[in-house]
Amino acid sequence: MADALRVVDTEPDLSRLQTVFQPIVDLTSGAVVAHEGLTRGPAGAWRCPERLFRHARGQGRLAELDEHCRQLALATALEAGAAGPSALFLNIEPDGIPLGPPPPAAVTFLERGGRIVLEFTERALTGDPARLQWFATRLRHVGIAVALDDVGSHPDSLALMPFLRPEVVKLDQRLVQGPLDEDAARVAAAVGAYAERNDAVVLAEGIETAEHERTARALGATLGQGYRFGRPAALEPAAGTPPPAGPGAPRARAPEGPTRVSPLAAVARARPLRRGPVDEVRVAADVLEQRAQSAEGPTVLLATVGPDGAPCGERARRFAAVAEHSALVTLLGATTALPPGVRGATLGEADPLRGEWDVAVVGPHVAAALVARPCGTGEMEYTVVHERDLVLEVARSLMSRTVPAPGAEMPGT
Repeated sequence: MADALRVVDTEPDLSRLQTVFQPIVDLTSGAVVAHEGLTRGPAGAWRCPERLFRHARGQGRLAELDEHCRQLALATALEAGAAGPSALFLNIEPDGIPLGPPPPAAVTFLERGGRIVLEFTERALTGDPARLQWFATRLRHVGIAVALDDVGSHPDSLALMPFLRPEVVKLDQRLVQGPLDEDAARVAAAVGAYAERNDAVVLAEGIETAEHERTARALGATLGQGYRFGRPAALEPAAGTPPPAGPGAPRARAPEGPTRVSPLAAVARARPLRRGPVDEVRVAADVLEQRAQSAEGPTVLLATVGPDGAPCGERARRFAAVAEHSALVTLLGATTALPPGVRGATLGEADPLRGEWDVAVVGPHVAAALVARPCGTGEMEYTVVHERDLVLEVARSLMSRTVPAPGAEMPGT
């Protein structure tokens, strides 16, 4: 692999890449519960991994280098024997999502009783949310958990977090090291609410002092990482095998069920539908779209075009206004030009969404969805729901059909 990767850059010797490991600790007991594997390049100017990855991206070989670094980390962890980590956090680039099965080293690590957590950034969520939803489900089927990294560095991550449903939320070090302002308080409240609803773990990065540790705990973190607990370092191999991951190590949740289903059918299993004229449903859709426009903080607005087709006039201006400040705005089924900032996707002939009018609004402080379908001349059966889990089921179904952002093409597409 190293020889193949040497074409990524003719200057550094990529066969000398190294993985170092930084401990992740339980902030109550101080016990080490996991390690994060971090890549270091050869000595000199290429020691900084960011430079290596920038060059690989420019050469179109980022996914290959990214996968090599993860496999190197797993191999290093296994070769360390009893000194190896029992739970391992690994980073993955947004445009480096692998399409094949987990590498043999990952399977061996899991079979040995270890746990693996893959870390994604907010950029991965906004780049190709449908692909990422699919990949997270695939990871959980083999027992690999998901972390959302750098939460708090960009507000969009708070709105998109429920779609990835990470088992671990990693607070950006700015929240731990900076002043506790209103922005930090909003992030802490949103993350805390998400963690309680989804049985997730909050991990604070960048803890270097006792004050940082106190701040991390006050923000709701139960795990911590930073120089206060240990710098990234190479492992010293020891005979034997490490103990299985302990109870403090994050565990993969059960995978999501199918997402490309009818939102209306999903809601109808839990809520009765009522009949009304199309104009009545149009008002309900307007209310939800206006709610997205006025919502506090970042939101996600997902919708099908409905009986009126692609929005025009006031509705088009509303979608464009929402797109200016929202994490993601998607309109499915449009056959004409969309408002600025709005993503779309065509719907297949057999897609049940072709016969539905669905609107979902999701954010840290809002959750609402409309589902509707024609049931006679000028009438529709419909309902509006606000229960967050049900709204997210509708939203994930719509999200699964969303096209990537411009420039976010994934390998294999």
